[in-house]
Amino acid sequence: MSKNIKKEENLKVVGEALSKSEKFLAENKTKIIGTVVAVLVVIIAFFGYRHLIQVPRENTAQEQMAAAERYFEIDSLNLALNGDGINLGFNQIIDEYGSTGAGRVARFYAGFCNLHLGNFHEAISQLKDFDGKDEILQARAYCGIGDAYIELEQYDDAASYFMKAANYRENDFSAGYLMKAGLAYEHLGKYADALKVYKKIKTHYNKTVEAQEIDKYIERAEIKQIN
Repeated sequence: MSKNIKKEENLKVVGEALSKSEKFLAENKTKIIGTVVAVLVVIIAFFGYRHLIQVPRENTAQEQMAAAERYFEIDSLNLALNGDGINLGFNQIIDEYGSTGAGRVARFYAGFCNLHLGNFHEAISQLKDFDGKDEILQARAYCGIGDAYIELEQYDDAASYFMKAANYRENDFSAGYLMKAGLAYEHLGKYADALKVYKKIKTHYNKTVEAQEIDKYIERAEIKQIN
């Protein structure tokens, strides 16, 4: 008997809960439907934007990049930067498609075009805007900034960016960046810092080209440090 009573009580509780749920749904039907519709609109808008706008823009930007990259490869840097009247250059791709992946890579190319053309401030600005997340390209961009600062005789900034390049993702390319940092430190008279990076090349990157003659740089930094 007690079991039946308990069962009836449980059914009563469930019934009351269902009644409350039904009442809540009835009272808030409009709000619930509105919320569901709003979520669906956001989802549809997101996928619509991606497939109807973002992907076609990315494809167009990639197509335009191809011509600019060809000019870059043959050192026609002005055409690579500014286009040929038919195809866009890196500058126009940045302006029109800067939010796309191709637009971000265009900043990398534009930075090095300006570096080689002697437009050092512009090169620094564009390479600082580049955000590639790629271990090779991003480190190379930092190195390019360092090269531009060397040309501007801002050796502290140059050394800082060479070190940033070397430490971004440590690999054999890091030895070249460390060598540049060491030379910048020497120019500043910071021989202890120069010696530190030269020794790191010797111990960490002993199979690189830079390591083959690093002993003479270590010796030179040691002598200058004493004097």
